[in-house]
Amino acid sequence: MARYRSPGAPTSALRLGRRGLLAAPFVLGLARRAAAQGRPIRIVVPFAPGSEPDILARRLGAAMHPILDQPVVVDNRPGANTVIAAAHVAQSRPDGETILLTSSSTFATLPNLYAQPPVRLEQFEAMTMAMRAHMVLYVSNDVPADTIPDLLRWANAQRDPIHYGANRGSIGHLCGERMKRATGIRMTDVSYRGSLGMQQMLMNGDIKLAFDGLPAHAEMVNTNRIKALGITADRPVPMLPNVRPLAEQGYGDIAMSYWYGIFAPKGTPQPILARQIDAIHRAQRADELTRQFAAQGAELQGNSPDEFRQVIDSEREIWGALIRAIDLRLD
Repeated sequence: MARYRSPGAPTSALRLGRRGLLAAPFVLGLARRAAAQGRPIRIVVPFAPGSEPDILARRLGAAMHPILDQPVVVDNRPGANTVIAAAHVAQSRPDGETILLTSSSTFATLPNLYAQPPVRLEQFEAMTMAMRAHMVLYVSNDVPADTIPDLLRWANAQRDPIHYGANRGSIGHLCGERMKRATGIRMTDVSYRGSLGMQQMLMNGDIKLAFDGLPAHAEMVNTNRIKALGITADRPVPMLPNVRPLAEQGYGDIAMSYWYGIFAPKGTPQPILARQIDAIHRAQRADELTRQFAAQGAELQGNSPDEFRQVIDSEREIWGALIRAIDLRLD
């Protein structure tokens, strides 16, 4: 996806209708007064402190602070597959002081898992993608496989289905289901509690493989406590230099990358959204921030609200097709 570069003037980041243009001076005046009074922008994150999205939110917020001349703080509200945090933001005042940084699960997979989704995209203003990150196929050391073909041969030789780490409905779970359908191996999903729980189960051999993000597990791979057999990136990444891309190995269809995006409550005035989107895009282009995430192969991808909604719609259809095929429901 092409990187979106926001124009120089903040209000040009979004198309404003006639009513929005008339209201813009008043709303921007409110935003400037809020900044002058030191009222912070609160980024709500549906994950625990120290997690990948928490670190992303804190670094973005630190870079946005001098641009907006306004404090930016992170509010961690983990639980319920991101629903607790998302519902809180949906019910917050649409004044630009509360925004959500969440994963693709919230709006690309969850809508397909419930007859009545607990949160809906229609409750939010989609602002911009914050970052696209990569899934890695991790394998326990007690599996005698150093390549994906080795893993498939070993799995097919087992009398019983092998256990893989998967919290139902998560991107990692759905990548495991894609792998099952693409390769024909038999696997049974086993829930785990957080990335550290997944590590422990892999080291103990309680699960034989799992799909998860990169930063939390890179040290474990590089110190040979677990193995990594492939990544969704299109080239090896500095944090895991010896792990080849899945597509390069001929297995690009067994997993997908994921993203984090930023959303505001529905009805947040367009001039305020434009000002914040411009600040996010400028923060994303900062050299220091780009370097910090480049080591894990992550891309700080800023795009326009329209482009962002197109990404969400496309991935919701892709994951929806798989979810319907395996008849997966969470309600």
